[in-house]
Amino acid sequence: MPVNDHLLPKRERQRAEQQRALDKIDHVIEVAIRHIEQHGVAGLNIRTVASDSGVSYGAIYHHFGDRDGLVQAAQFERLRRQPGLDIAAFRDALEQQDSVGDFVDRIKKIADEIADPARAKVRLERASVIASSLSRPELRKKLTELEDDIFQQVRDLVVEAQRRGIADPTIDPSAAAIYLEALAFGVVLAEFVYSRPNPDALSGLIFRGFAALLAS
Repeated sequence: MPVNDHLLPKRERQRAEQQRALDKIDHVIEVAIRHIEQHGVAGLNIRTVASDSGVSYGAIYHHFGDRDGLVQAAQFERLRRQPGLDIAAFRDALEQQDSVGDFVDRIKKIADEIADPARAKVRLERASVIASSLSRPELRKKLTELEDDIFQQVRDLVVEAQRRGIADPTIDPSAAAIYLEALAFGVVLAEFVYSRPNPDALSGLIFRGFAALLAS
């Protein structure tokens, strides 16, 4: 049976209040993401987000500053989410492998997912945010913090793979992290050619790119 907040010590009450506030913010961002995916950025309306999320219009403005702040928060969460899923998949491949063959199969599946044309929308949005940041220092700072966090997580995975004897111990982890990110994000170029590569062929080459980092 849950304990009433007023019965908790002051510090625990404060933590509970902070967690509720964070949960409320996360919920607003999720609703905003859903609106953007359904109607595009131009279709995002704070009053509608407030109504759908159950969070007041004033509270949303208080936290996000304005509509652009909410849009930015939603876009950044989407940009963080896809690499986060890839990182989790790589981590699972390292930690849950039963054999070398099992590890290879897991990496092939990741390559298939990266080559999936369904990812195009998020990659294009990431490219758009990167382009926008060139003339907006405050946006570039936030984007750099996000991308650096992703980079550090990938680098840590490379170090762990080397420790386990899976990755080539002679490669530089930082260079390998950038290389892996480039393999995943660089597929955005397929959206700017008339004859898009076959997803299976593209997946095969991405897998070979991953395999180039494995220990011999």
